[in-house]
Amino acid sequence: MDALKVPVAEVFENWGKEIQPIVGKGNYSMEPSETIVSGKKTYARLLLMGAPRVNGDLEGDECGIRVAFQVDSFASGSKALTKVYEIDNTSHKAMVNMGFQRTYGPELQKNADNSIKRLLSRYNRLYCGEL
Repeated sequence: MDALKVPVAEVFENWGKEIQPIVGKGNYSMEPSETIVSGKKTYARLLLMGAPRVNGDLEGDECGIRVAFQVDSFASGSKALTKVYEIDNTSHKAMVNMGFQRTYGPELQKNADNSIKRLLSRYNRLYCGEL
């Protein structure tokens, strides 16, 4: 066995299907820039934080990797705080349905623009193969 495949595209696709109805079409991405949030009432972002090897052999074969993602939920306007928690709740259900566990959050983050509310949650999951 070689390196285990990091399932970024599959996770993003499945997460996007669940998050799109609540944030709207085109209002979610894996884009790390926060400027993309400007001008939107709701937005969600999924970021890969890494997939370090958990188990393997000296030849570089991997038997286990721990994939970690960060989800940022954004909302502005009236009832922004309520909306940002709704986005996070939908995102959380999507991540748990894919076998991820929340390891951090949801935590309200400070923003340069106080009119935008932001929640941060982090998840990870162990993917296993066999040596």
